[in-house]
Amino acid sequence: MLGILLPPPVSAQTNFNLRIVAANLNGDAQSYQPFALRILQGTKADVVCIQEFNYSNNAASDFGVLVGSCFGTNFSYYREPYTSSGDIPNGIISRWPIVASGSWTDTVQSQPNRGFAWAQIQLPGTNYLYAVSVHLLTTSAANRSSEATNLKALIQSNFPPNAFTVVAGDFNTGSRTESTTMQTFDSYLNDFPVPVDNVGNSDTSENRDSPHDYVLPSSSLTNFETATVFPSHSFPNGLVFDSTVYTPLSDVSPVQFSDSTNAQHMAVMKDFSLAAGPATNPPVITVQPQGQTNAAGATISFSVTATGSGTLNYQWLFNSTNIPGATSNPFSIPNAQLTNNGSYSVIITNSFGSVTSSAVALLVTNAPPAITSQPQTQSVLAGQTATFNASATGTLPLNYQWLLNGTNISGATTNPFSIANVQTTNAGNYSVIITNLSGSVTSSAAALTVVLTNPAVFAQWNFNSISPDGNVGTGTTTPSIGSGTASLAGGTTQTFSTGDTNLDPAGSTDNSAWSTTTYPASTANNKTAGVQFAVSTMGKQNIAISWSQQSSKTGGKYFRLQYSTNSGTSFTDFTTPATLTLGTNFYAFTNSLATAPGVNNNANFVFRIVGEFESTAIGSANANYVAAQPTSSYATSGTTRFDMVTVSGTSIVSGSAATITPLAFGNGVFSLGVTGTVTAGYVVQISTNLGSTNWLPVFTNASPFTFTESNLLAPQKFYRAVAQ
Repeated sequence: MLGILLPPPVSAQTNFNLRIVAANLNGDAQSYQPFALRILQGTKADVVCIQEFNYSNNAASDFGVLVGSCFGTNFSYYREPYTSSGDIPNGIISRWPIVASGSWTDTVQSQPNRGFAWAQIQLPGTNYLYAVSVHLLTTSAANRSSEATNLKALIQSNFPPNAFTVVAGDFNTGSRTESTTMQTFDSYLNDFPVPVDNVGNSDTSENRDSPHDYVLPSSSLTNFETATVFPSHSFPNGLVFDSTVYTPLSDVSPVQFSDSTNAQHMAVMKDFSLAAGPATNPPVITVQPQGQTNAAGATISFSVTATGSGTLNYQWLFNSTNIPGATSNPFSIPNAQLTNNGSYSVIITNSFGSVTSSAVALLVTNAPPAITSQPQTQSVLAGQTATFNASATGTLPLNYQWLLNGTNISGATTNPFSIANVQTTNAGNYSVIITNLSGSVTSSAAALTVVLTNPAVFAQWNFNSISPDGNVGTGTTTPSIGSGTASLAGGTTQTFSTGDTNLDPAGSTDNSAWSTTTYPASTANNKTAGVQFAVSTMGKQNIAISWSQQSSKTGGKYFRLQYSTNSGTSFTDFTTPATLTLGTNFYAFTNSLATAPGVNNNANFVFRIVGEFESTAIGSANANYVAAQPTSSYATSGTTRFDMVTVSGTSIVSGSAATITPLAFGNGVFSLGVTGTVTAGYVVQISTNLGSTNWLPVFTNASPFTFTESNLLAPQKFYRAVAQ
């Protein structure tokens, strides 16, 4: 044991709120800055598990200033005793006295610069809070799993059983189910309910795409969790605080809008409502849970009877591990399966103590499969993904075989079953056979209808900041829709300036354009300098490119759209229209490459927009660049802005074989009907012989349609229809 104190006798019971915050709020400097201090001050924590606990010169007086200014002079703190340059120690800050504290070594780190900081905090009344501040490794999930295992052993050997315990901080996990890191923590701590921000996002990393930070209470503490309340909002599951989405910020003064964008992580908090008073009547079990035997698919219910003062709280365990969300009495398991077989017990707590029941066994017996939710009929756009799902009860494992129009689909043995890039050939009736050792059952059929698409945008660059910041100078070349890359061509350089306020939905407050300069000298390097975009057109046809562009007074007047089908190795001029003529206002351009060879269905498609000599642009004798404003002279420092660069197309849908039916013959007219995949395109071709190279296209339309030939004086002809 490490100097843990026993609770002193205290009288007079009252209720108080305990807010615990996990805070790794440093920026890249790994030393606390004003933006982080404002968040700590505004969120009004009672206990903070803080990471990278550096400030100013790291003197004791410096930390006294930090704690006193952010929280109050009545707060106390503990910081791990690391002093080497580059150390990022953990720490704990508390409204109430820290009566014992220390640091456990994190043995997984080869060169430790932080450990597991712990503190025993005297809460009002008789209770202690045992808090641990952690900062797990970023190196691998395996290392984090080892850290979690070591920490569990340290807590269970050093803290009293059933104590109010919390582990909080930066776990660096890629997901809430990271195996076996979170499985280890969930075996004795609670991740549920999961805190979210104002818009329901539970991720806590700087980019808001990973759940790095946690506040995990023990079972004895989680039973007292309550809503996290601010003047304008109440968060029943706790709060992930992000200053860019929280409104109104007057709730958390002096926090500023951009504070969270400067921090490595978001602050995460949970609140608990505790009673401060003497231990008068802890829980006592009067009737233990009873063991059960039931068939698979049945609803199982465990109950316990207990007495004790105040509200009794329950946490059920399966094989000695907490069951997330199992905090009611009775506790039920709907649709029990063989995987539910094992031992069950319950921890009962109130404000004055806790008690653990005896463990009892559940035995689930075999049952054949029974479908509880049938696959659903659906319509899906061509090129999208269709997913069928069936729910069933029965003894596990359940096996699935999906069928199309009554025939097994090879490899379709998962549930749900998905079909990527659906085409008209995937349309039909889908069903599933579900089997186990006790029998089988077949679902009803669900129809899949494939709908052909209209032209749709699949890549776009609006050049606005990913997170709105009201600054047109902080744009990005990351696509705003879809994927692709944007790059400079021919030695140009870039900044960001105000974009096209008519075409861009951002209007004028956060509307950026890609502004380019450093173009070639007046008579050098025709059609080489500008901007370039690479975007895959796989699965797409009828490609169209649109954008908005303007030049400064001394920027180039003429530009050319070029495209490449070989990743930019060579480029072809787009010639309709022959050139792009600019002025000093934004001009919108749209060009169709539907008939350009090699553009459709091409992973290596690249296009660029480059400055052009007047001679090749409009056929004049001036083999040089000219200025966008007639009264100005062209200069290499002139600028050209690009905005709303958009690539659109239609999904490629393959038609089935066509059937030709003669309809009429005589009076100088011959007609035939073409039937194939509905709305798919077909080409009628003719030949005077059956040679494979002699077929000529004469008519194109969508199935079904009629083709009429009115000139019957020509030599005899053969007719066929092929999918477009």
